[in-house]
Parts: sequence; C-alpha cells; structure tokens
Amino acid sequence: MEYISTRNREKTFLFKDVFLKGLAPDGGLFVPKNIPLFGLEELKKFKNLSYCELATKIIIKYCKDEFNEKELKNLIDNSYKNFRVEDVVAIKKIGKINLLELFHGPTLAFKDIAMQVIGNMYEKILEKEKTKINIVVATSGDTGAAAISAIKNRKNMKVFVLHPKNKISDIQRKFMTTESSINVFNIALNGNFDD
Repeated sequence: MEYISTRNREKTFLFKDVFLKGLAPDGGLFVPKNIPLFGLEELKKFKNLSYCELATKIIIKYCKDEFNEKELKNLIDNSYKNFRVEDVVAIKKIGKINLLELFHGPTLAFKDIAMQVIGNMYEKILEKEKTKINIVVATSGDTGAAAISAIKNRKNMKVFVLHPKNKISDIQRKFMTTESSINVFNIALNGNFDD
C-alpha cells in the first residue's frame, strides 16, 4: 500500500513511514493512494468473522508492506486480550434499535479499540527499525487515558500527555495520573484543550 500527502500526489510513502511520521513533511495529511475495495463475495464471507478476524482482514490491506497476515492477527489478538467482552464490542438489542457498545476496553473509552492496536504496532515497528519515538498527546480526557493504556510499559517509546488542569473529569484524571510506568509523562496545563 502506498500513501500520499493531501498536498502532494506524486511523492509516496510506505505504511511504516506514515505510522512513524504522523503528518506528511509538507504539512498535509497522509491518505492511501488508492482505497482498497472489497467485492460482494468477500463481504459475504466477512459476515461470520469474529471482530479480531474482521479487523485483520480489513487492516492488512493498509499495512501488508509492514506486516504479514499472521503477524497482524497475533498483534490484533494481543491488542484485545484485556477487553471485558470476548468479541471486543457488544451489540445490544433494545426494541427495534441495535446499540453498539464500544466501552469494553481498559479505559472504558471507544478510543481503546484503535489505541490498543496502535500501541502494539508501534512496538513492533520500532523493534524492527531499532529506533525510539516520543509521542505527544493533547487531550480533554479520553484520548490521553487510552494512549497511556496502549503505550505504558512498552519498549522504545515514551508518551507525553498534555491535559487541561482541573478541566477533565475525576475518572479521566485518575486514569491518566495514577499510571506509574516510567515511559508515561503527564503534564497538566493551565487553560483549556485548545490552548
């Protein structure tokens, strides 16, 4: 899979480059050069897959230059082993409404679903590249807690979490500030999230 910047369609990047850089060198956002398509028969096969199997089938299309399908499956299975429901998310039927529950991860935030995978991807890529990274997160609450949970105690990376002092909920503050991992740094700033 090749990626381009929203400001330059000519220069291409690999998944690991996009993953480690975050933003394109020209200040644009990274996007796939071509969006992978799934055929009708392929979609029908997806119907009975578990969440982890489905995530593997979809995500591999975006990162197969970095991970093979077995590596990615193991990474995804490991990412969701601490969720409180077996299949990562739960669907509750309330009358005629289907309600998707996205709060079964370690910090109760829907962001855990992506962040747990991202933490494992960082660790694998950094190990392969024999490099280190600092991650800076600005949060109004949930993102910081999810990032900390995903990155705590991992090798070759540190996370610095900026949050507005006294302007997040007690539970969010506790999720972020009670973590004792040596690679997690919490910084409370005067002001609000936009500052």
